[in-house]
Amino acid sequence: MTIRSLVVGGTSGIGYAMACRVAASTAATDTVLISGRTKPADLPHANMEFRPLDASSMRQIKHYTDALKSASPPPKLDLLIMTQGIMTTAPRTEVPGEGIDRKMAIHYYGKQLLIRELLPVLSESARVVIVYDGKLGSPSKLLWEDLDLKTHFTLVRAADHCISMMDAMVQWWAGATASRLGGRPHFVHAFPGTVNTNLLREVVPSYLQGVVRGLGNVFLTAPETCAQRLLDGAERCAVEGAEEGRFWSNIDSKGGLYRNKAVWSEEQLARVSEHTWKLVDATLPAEG
Repeated sequence: MTIRSLVVGGTSGIGYAMACRVAASTAATDTVLISGRTKPADLPHANMEFRPLDASSMRQIKHYTDALKSASPPPKLDLLIMTQGIMTTAPRTEVPGEGIDRKMAIHYYGKQLLIRELLPVLSESARVVIVYDGKLGSPSKLLWEDLDLKTHFTLVRAADHCISMMDAMVQWWAGATASRLGGRPHFVHAFPGTVNTNLLREVVPSYLQGVVRGLGNVFLTAPETCAQRLLDGAERCAVEGAEEGRFWSNIDSKGGLYRNKAVWSEEQLARVSEHTWKLVDATLPAEG
C-alpha cells in the first residue's frame, strides 16, 4: 500500500481522531500513517499504520523522514497533518545536544523540519494542516532579537513565539512552493478551540483527574467533532483559496477562515525563515 496521509501527533486526542476520520474515508489501498511517542491501543481501520517518532528532536525527525522517503513504494502524501503538542509548566528545557527548548521544538521547529523534508513527496494538491493556534499569532508578539528565547524565555513568550512564527511560516511556505508545476499545496494553521484531550490532564494533580474528566465531557468539544470541523474546513478553505490565488489559510475551531489575519511582510518572513533554518540546521549532522 502507498502512504497517502501522515498524521504526526496522531496517537491520541485531536490527531488520533483526525487520523481515524481520514482512514475511514480513504481507499483501503492507501495507508494512513500515524506517528508519535506511543502506539495507540487501537488502530480501528486496516489501512492505519503506526511508526514511532520523537518529534522533539530534529535529528530524530531527519532520520524518520529519510527512512520514510526511501521506502518502497515511496509515499505520495495528499495530506500531512501535525498536531503534536505538550502541556507543561517546566522552565526552558533544551533537547539534549540540540540547544532548542523542548516545548518550542515540538510546537514549532520540528513541524517546519517535517514540512521541509517531506516537501518532495507531497502531491501537487496536498493539504498541510497544522493544528496549534491559527487565531492569536501576530508579528507584534515577537522579540525579534531573541526568536528562540535563549535569554528571554517565559511560558507565555514561548507560546506567543511558536504561534506567531507558525503564522509566518504558513505564509512563507505558500510562497516558497509557488513555482511547483501542476499545482500547489495549501498550508493551514488551525485553531482547535477547547477540546477534551489528555493534554490538560498532564499538568493536573491525580486527585483532580476525575473532576477534570467530568467537566471536560460536559463543557469541551469532543476530539471527533473537532476533527470533522477542521478537516472539512481545511478542505473548503483550500478549494476557495485556490480560486482566489491564496495558498494559505488560518481557520477557527468551526473550520471557518480568519479573514482578518495579518499578511506578513517579505522582510518579516525572511527573518523568521532564516532564523528557523539556521537554528534547525545547526542541530543536524553535516552532509558528506
